Amino acid sequence: MIEPLAAAVVNSFLLRTPAGRASALRPSLDHMGRSIRRPLLRDFFTPTARQWKGKEKAVDQDVDYAQCAECAEWLLGVTHESCCVMRHSVWCPRRNHILMINDAVPRRPQTLSHSASPSNIRRYSSSLPSCSNSPQFNHILTTSSSPSPEQWDIQTSPLNHFLSLLQGNHPFNLDDAWNAYQLLIASDDYQHLKPLDILNFAQKLSTAIEAGGEDNGASYLQRWGTRLAALNERLESVFEKHSSEDVMRLKLVARGSAFVGDLDHAIITTHELSDLLIDGRREELLEIYGTLIRSMALHQDGEHVLDFILAEWANIGMHLLPLSTRLQSLGIPVKPSSFQDTIYSILANIPDAASLLAKRRHWSLETRQRIGALLLDVLWQETLAEDAYALLKEMRAQRMSIQIDMQLQVVRSLVRADSFIRANELYRTISESTSTRHKFFISTGMLLAAHQGDIDRTEEYYSQLDTARWITSQDRATLMHAYAVAGRVGKVVELFHEFFSDPKNSRVGTKPSIVHYSIVVYAHAERADYDGLNFWLQAMSKAGHNPDIYVYSIILNSFAARGEVESVSTVLDQMRAAKIMPTRVLYTTVISLLAHRKDPVSAEAIYKRALREGIAPDRKMITSLMNAHVEAGSWTGVVRVFDYLKSSRNPRLRLSVEVYNTLLKAYVLIGAPFQVVSTIFRKLEAMGIQPNGRMYTLIIQSACDAGYMNIANRIFAEMQSASKDWQTTYRVDAFVLTIIMAGHLRLGDKRSAKAVYDDMCERGIQPTSATFYHILRAYGNERTEESLQIAEGFLKTIMAGESSASWIPPQTRAAALEHVHGPLMLAYTKTDKPEEVERLFQSMLDAGGEPSLASLAVLLDAYRRSGDIEAVHGLWPQIWQLALRLSKTDSLFDGEDNTPSDPMKRQGNLLLCAPLSIYIDALSAAGEHFVIAEMWGKARSHGFSFDSHNWNHLAVALVRAAEPERAFEIVERVLLPYQRQSEAVLRDRGLFPNSLFTFDTKPVDVSKPVSQSPMHRSERRAYQSKMATKRSGDALEMDPTSDDFAHPLHILHQISPSWNVWRPHRAVLVLLSGVLRHLESGMFVQPMGDRSSAPQALDPDSNDAFTRGNLAREMLDRIYLNYPDTIHAIRLHERWIARKSSLTTQDDGW
Repeated sequence: MIEPLAAAVVNSFLLRTPAGRASALRPSLDHMGRSIRRPLLRDFFTPTARQWKGKEKAVDQDVDYAQCAECAEWLLGVTHESCCVMRHSVWCPRRNHILMINDAVPRRPQTLSHSASPSNIRRYSSSLPSCSNSPQFNHILTTSSSPSPEQWDIQTSPLNHFLSLLQGNHPFNLDDAWNAYQLLIASDDYQHLKPLDILNFAQKLSTAIEAGGEDNGASYLQRWGTRLAALNERLESVFEKHSSEDVMRLKLVARGSAFVGDLDHAIITTHELSDLLIDGRREELLEIYGTLIRSMALHQDGEHVLDFILAEWANIGMHLLPLSTRLQSLGIPVKPSSFQDTIYSILANIPDAASLLAKRRHWSLETRQRIGALLLDVLWQETLAEDAYALLKEMRAQRMSIQIDMQLQVVRSLVRADSFIRANELYRTISESTSTRHKFFISTGMLLAAHQGDIDRTEEYYSQLDTARWITSQDRATLMHAYAVAGRVGKVVELFHEFFSDPKNSRVGTKPSIVHYSIVVYAHAERADYDGLNFWLQAMSKAGHNPDIYVYSIILNSFAARGEVESVSTVLDQMRAAKIMPTRVLYTTVISLLAHRKDPVSAEAIYKRALREGIAPDRKMITSLMNAHVEAGSWTGVVRVFDYLKSSRNPRLRLSVEVYNTLLKAYVLIGAPFQVVSTIFRKLEAMGIQPNGRMYTLIIQSACDAGYMNIANRIFAEMQSASKDWQTTYRVDAFVLTIIMAGHLRLGDKRSAKAVYDDMCERGIQPTSATFYHILRAYGNERTEESLQIAEGFLKTIMAGESSASWIPPQTRAAALEHVHGPLMLAYTKTDKPEEVERLFQSMLDAGGEPSLASLAVLLDAYRRSGDIEAVHGLWPQIWQLALRLSKTDSLFDGEDNTPSDPMKRQGNLLLCAPLSIYIDALSAAGEHFVIAEMWGKARSHGFSFDSHNWNHLAVALVRAAEPERAFEIVERVLLPYQRQSEAVLRDRGLFPNSLFTFDTKPVDVSKPVSQSPMHRSERRAYQSKMATKRSGDALEMDPTSDDFAHPLHILHQISPSWNVWRPHRAVLVLLSGVLRHLESGMFVQPMGDRSSAPQALDPDSNDAFTRGNLAREMLDRIYLNYPDTIHAIRLHERWIARKSSLTTQDDGW
């Protein structure tokens, strides 16, 4: 397995050959029988007496008769006296042998009367053990009431068939067994059935019912529980009281009552059993309690289960205490049990454990202590770190005693959840409250420091462990992990060789485990060192370690960071081939990759595939899907996912700071007014949500977009103050300082921007490519020779020598290089210098960069502006192929029926929009009109969507192609309807969605405008913020008592950005106005690039002039008739221009 995996690492752009999936050949024998009408039932005219009391009338067997096509003729009395054991013909496929009725053995004498038992009749009694799983009991039951295996093939009566189903080696199917039982009670054989047979049947039935209960729900349990209760009713008063058989019956009564939801009766019976089952059989009692508790969770909720556990603590409490507590109490090692797992999984669904404990503050301290310890153990073991932290705080508020080890487990749980602020706070509190410095305390501190890349603290804890001689193999792995997180690959390798000088010949106790190899692999993957990654994968293989889920996760993350869908698909395929199914963590990584590609359709499809594979999504996975909608500008999807999380009662999906950050990111990108973002931020603080660095950064970004630099600086100071209490390695980073610097540059305040940059350097913070991008962009936008020379010099400085190594992340080298070269490329494009654009583009490639759609679009625009149509034609195939590659995600869905990469099933694929508009303009200016039509159809057939700019450019191209009517049609049929739809405010919104899916696999609905990309340019966001404030009025204001944080976004996504985007551009309206004037003058529109396109002087008396005039007037009449809304929009624009011109004239006059 390691060889193909290593190959996948070495070659990140693999040529994939989709693995063929062998389609299962559907058996055809079921379809070979001829169709017949349903026959009359054999006892249709014969009345029969009921054999048993109750509701179990035998009717199901008739269905079996009717469904057996091979027995049809016998049922109609046509042929043969022989039948199968199910009263079918001997050829019935339900049996594998052929017998005659007279071959059956004689029936046994009657042993049980089915009427009510008189009081003087002796009850059945024995000393048989009553454990439901007792092999002795099952053996006695089967041997005492069933024929020997040698007789099976010659016994065909309903009784013998039924008894054969009870054999231990016979597969037990609920429906088949129940149908056999129904046939038996309808036959004469039923009088020979023994009570032990019924008891054995009921026991098997109960076990099978419970096995399928979790998957089939309450209705399933109700149906089968009713049937089990009927069996139990027939056994009542049959066995001697408190005999082994009677105890077995009571256990079945308790289970049957639990199945049907009769919890009171089930509890009473369970209490009776608790007095009968002595200590050596307590496990049997726990099984009954487990059934009862599962049923209670199904019919009620987790809080009722908790109350029941507290009431039954004397019987089951010892089995629910934390393992460390049980070890101290019993003095022997104790392992988790299935009973404990059942209880913990149910209690983990309590929506808010901390609030529940707070409401019970008036209860006794002992009971509250019991609740707190139990729920705290549940929460950290069920990886509900945030809930465990909240409960721990509530326990402290109520001054409860909490074990140190339990608190340290919560710290570890927070570390695994990457909640370092709270983990550091809790560990510091524990350290201050106790002088204990035992092994678990120190190793927990070391784990906390290592996962943050805090090398100094990790080394300090390691030294303490070494001094106390407590070092373990896991501690060595933790030390290596600290250096891996910090990016010190060389040190990780050095430690590996120090700890394991000769892995092949080391003593057994000091050999490196797969954990140590995985950490070295992780260190190389984080630095994008694929040669080293492959070397250590091979070393791990030679050491006898096959890749596990953690190794696959490392490799998958590495490829996902580079945006390589094909390589990610290869890793997933290899995992499945190795029988290692992807986890929700890996699916979250894939969804994040698709979010980066702005592909929410595929992200939803991957999410659905995870559900089909049995993955239980957590909050992080759903938040990644929400971010995919944010990145793509799918605002409806953002609101829907947020509402889904908000309305969920699943504690694993409770809203957290990460979810709120994703929502705030949507507000920033859509251009929400700063007042809206600020209000949400303060309301979250008031609710007790602790802002982290990411949340502060988003608020600062919103303030800078609005031009409120003073407010941005105040929030930054607040952030600095708060970060001192976080006790994390996080400090003010280049990201937030770059945002503030860019805000000053956008306002033209270079002095303040320079001060921020100097502050960054004084703090020892390495500027990023984004920092340099904003500086270069500020100089490039000035478009003067002096500013361009300064920008060129700055670019050479940061790219020179070793200085570039410090700000170019290995995983995203190509993006970083594009960041710093892009501003100058764009500046030279706007100054019509294509040769300079080519020079910078080649320089970027030489430095290790890669062509992207954005950089190729800039180069294409440079050729367009210079009129170099040959260069345009030469570059376009490269753009087209790259767009196709980026839009395809088929490899992620190999074997799936509904592939979102299918062009007919995709929506909102806007990858090609910007270069397509440039290409259309270049072609139309060169007179290549037919090429435009061909490319437009080709793009549509490959699933690419078109934005408003594409439609506006197409309208211009149609006028240039002498197709003005079609240009008017685009405005009338596409742009204006989309504009009207985007202006429709207050669309319906469901606050409690049953599903979080926004897209489905059906063709794009052309009646709806395609969502536009979010605004990553601060100028556009600032403009949209002003427009949204103007148009929304009071609609964006939040009720002070409301917690509906998505309501303003629901309003905004209908106002901005689509309000300003889906409209005819002014240039289009001016062009179409000129077309009208041209036609009104009797002139026909000539195609651009055609030799006859130049105005020609025509003889007014010539037939040619008369014909052209008539054609122009006819076209003008059709335009006025067919496109009235477009005409109206043109007239409004003309009046707006005239009014603006008159105001300008008046100003000049003053």
